[in-house]
Amino acid sequence: MTRIINWGIIGPGKIASRFASSFKTIPNAKLYAVASRDIKKANTFAKTYDIEKCYDNYESLANDATVDVIYIATPHVFHREQSLLCLTNKKAVLCEKPLTLSHNDAIDMVGCARSNNVFLMEAMWSRFFPTTIKALELVQQGAIGDVKYLRADFGFKSPDYDPKSRLFDLSLGGGSLLDVGVYPLFLALLILGRPENIKSFASLAPTGADEVLHAALHYKDGAIASILSAIVIDTPKDAEIMGTRGTITIHTPWHKANALTLKDNDGAEKRFDFPYNGTGFEYQIQEVIQCLQNDQKESSMMPLDLSLLMAETSDEIRRQCGIQYESY
Repeated sequence: MTRIINWGIIGPGKIASRFASSFKTIPNAKLYAVASRDIKKANTFAKTYDIEKCYDNYESLANDATVDVIYIATPHVFHREQSLLCLTNKKAVLCEKPLTLSHNDAIDMVGCARSNNVFLMEAMWSRFFPTTIKALELVQQGAIGDVKYLRADFGFKSPDYDPKSRLFDLSLGGGSLLDVGVYPLFLALLILGRPENIKSFASLAPTGADEVLHAALHYKDGAIASILSAIVIDTPKDAEIMGTRGTITIHTPWHKANALTLKDNDGAEKRFDFPYNGTGFEYQIQEVIQCLQNDQKESSMMPLDLSLLMAETSDEIRRQCGIQYESY
């Protein structure tokens, strides 16, 4: 008999609300507990999403024997500490992207998960959309030949500049790369793997956070990936993967797209549609449930080595751009 997976949430904010609303259509899963330093916020969240248990501290949630897995939805600066707390208490963890602020912290988190034999996955929800799965499948099948160029962007116009906001405050991991740049970076590394060389440039806010960032990744086989992120301009949010035989276009907004188009060099086009209802978080939640049901300690679709590569590559991009987080 398939068991019910009981979920806990740390950080009942905006993204956690979207996450929680996805459970309406997911079988074999229950939102069981929520924790916040602000108990009033936790109680309000619990009432909204019919959650049984509320905690005013994270330790109590991590020690709740009924909880199977904890979703960490706090700002990235807190991911390492909170993940380690949960993992050392033998709780499976789905940690919101980016996994953490640095490669060294990611190594600590992955090491803790592996030494405790506990599931850990970065919540890179784009990985589990049917469009991403299809794009990777087409590339691996040789539908566009050898990939030579990949381009992806994600930028939005933030509200008026606020040096204390999470977008611009380096003590909170501010800047476009970790907020939205992780999406195009993820796609490049998923499709092309580890780059041989990286060249990066950024426009920095007065706080030192990157407002606009561009990185070019170069590969041994000659392929190039161009990624763009921004928090002060609205970009097209589309992605193209170009090969010797054709091009895959993932339609805007590509990170949660419901369609892609395959076009060969002769001009023939084939569109693949993947309509979905809900928020789109359902796909990654179902992946976690399946992994836990099968007693897997990491996802084969979003393996920890990919998250480590993302963190390592992010470190190098930030180093080249002169972006320095506090205490790193």
